[in-house]
Amino acid sequence: MTAGARIVRRHRRRTDDGKGLRRLIAGERFRLPVGVEAREADQRFLHIEEIWSDNQAFCERFGKRLVWTDIAIWATEHVRRGEQRVPLPSTDDIITSFDPDGVLDERLQSVVHAYLEDDCTCDLPLTPEEVSSRQADIIHEVLSDLFPSANWRLPVRHAERIVSIRERIARTSLDRLARVKDDVPPDPAKPIITGTFHEALRAYEKKRRADFTDEQTGVFDGSGHHMLGLIKAFQERMADVPLAQLDLPRCQQVFDYWRGRPEDPRSKTKPKARLSKKTCGNYIGELDRFFNWLHVCRVFDWRKPEDFEYVARSIKDLPTDRTAVVEMQVKTFSVDHLALLFKHALPSERLRFLWCLNCAHGAAEVGRVAWEDLFLNQPHPWKKEGFQIDSSGDDSWCGFIRPKSGVLGWWLLWPETVTLVNWWKGECRRWLRRPPKESKRLMITKEGTPLYRDESRNGQTGFANEWRRLLDRLKKIEGDEAVPDLPFGTLRDQLSDWLGSEQVDPVVASTALAHGIPHKGDRLLYKHYSNRPWKALFEAQRQYRIHLQPMFDAVPDVLAVFDPVAERLRALWGQGEHDVGRLAQQLDVSSSTVRRKMKEHHLSRR
Repeated sequence: MTAGARIVRRHRRRTDDGKGLRRLIAGERFRLPVGVEAREADQRFLHIEEIWSDNQAFCERFGKRLVWTDIAIWATEHVRRGEQRVPLPSTDDIITSFDPDGVLDERLQSVVHAYLEDDCTCDLPLTPEEVSSRQADIIHEVLSDLFPSANWRLPVRHAERIVSIRERIARTSLDRLARVKDDVPPDPAKPIITGTFHEALRAYEKKRRADFTDEQTGVFDGSGHHMLGLIKAFQERMADVPLAQLDLPRCQQVFDYWRGRPEDPRSKTKPKARLSKKTCGNYIGELDRFFNWLHVCRVFDWRKPEDFEYVARSIKDLPTDRTAVVEMQVKTFSVDHLALLFKHALPSERLRFLWCLNCAHGAAEVGRVAWEDLFLNQPHPWKKEGFQIDSSGDDSWCGFIRPKSGVLGWWLLWPETVTLVNWWKGECRRWLRRPPKESKRLMITKEGTPLYRDESRNGQTGFANEWRRLLDRLKKIEGDEAVPDLPFGTLRDQLSDWLGSEQVDPVVASTALAHGIPHKGDRLLYKHYSNRPWKALFEAQRQYRIHLQPMFDAVPDVLAVFDPVAERLRALWGQGEHDVGRLAQQLDVSSSTVRRKMKEHHLSRR
């Protein structure tokens, strides 16, 4: 922002006054047509805010005072009306958007000089339809660069002419190549390259949806929602162009948009935070997969331009990427925190809690473990194959292929974990009114459905909600500062964080997390993974169990439900308070409740 720039409010929410929802954004009031639903309205207003962000960058780049430019107003007007594509504005609006004393974008100079003589007696055309196809192409390229959040559209006449010119050039090249090879030239009645960028993305979206859908059951894997979200963002945030125009420079522009770390539309900060380097890497990775698919797809007949492999993919670094030293350490719970959580958890919560500590699993892992993955009270299944570890009939194991990596992991199950698993199996039998099938998942709801929902975009919601209830229950009794407010996924980091410290070699931590290169041809992966440090991992798990002994001491019976009233009653009783009336008053319960608790816990008056 230049000196003396006008400071304006970013936006202010408005309610519907019967004439359509409205909102004040950066000093301009935008009203949507009557009848637009709230969700759609939020999307349109968010789109207008993105255009304002482009406008800010435009003003800063060309040294202008920070105001809404004619280009930005033109684009927002079409977004306000709900149009997906924004036609090119008049050349007058484009020129006046630049500062009169400033310099035009150098790519626009050729367009301006074609119509303006030195004496400035010639007027520019008023509409993009009046310029040549080449000049319209330049204008489209410049606006897509300066205001990338607007989905600019070429006039139909120019778009068709540009495609025709490029197709004619391509046909000429193919004809020459056919003569050299003594082949038959391609049929001139058949288009060489058909479709548009967005049409190809929609076809690719169907392909990716099929990739994550089980052919036999038709169930969609929830992990595919992330990929579909990336493809949707490509369509929403990138201009549509005919595939015939998708040459090497335009392919580079597509990558450059994400390499430049655009704003995060979900950010609540002002100005909006930029997308993280990891997120942009995900977008660039999916773009590569899209272009690889498009290269071999016969529907569109598009081929990668020569030297496509040299398209730059490196992602821009930002000053905000520098993480404070205190933020670099993985946040985990202390043993005292774990003891409190373990004590306040219900048996079913305790099972999931302890399983994640035992096996370094998150919701996506424990939620997909099946009964057939458990080997209880037996030596390790690989011992017959010559697996050299200390194992007896008192041991229990879980062998599970991690869905994300396709890599097998083995974990020694602690006795407390096995106790909870056996209790849980009885609960499942009671809910289902039959023994659970070996192929079915371990973690289910009372209705018999999997607790982890593969078909959902947020499949771990059930785990997160249960975890939230546990934290709220604990803090209500112990206080808000009793344990840090960390997510359920933190439990997956507990074992690996301990293993990755000075306690054990970090390679063992990687084995605990089932990191590595998968070999999907072998169900047990024995031949490929016999040299992994399983023995060291199992011994480390035993040592970690000892490390957590204070947590188990806090709950001698893992199936017992914590009773805060009984806990306080025993404490007061130990301090010499035996009067039922005073106990009831201090515990804020009835005298009959005190007597019942005393009987349940074998407390008798002296």
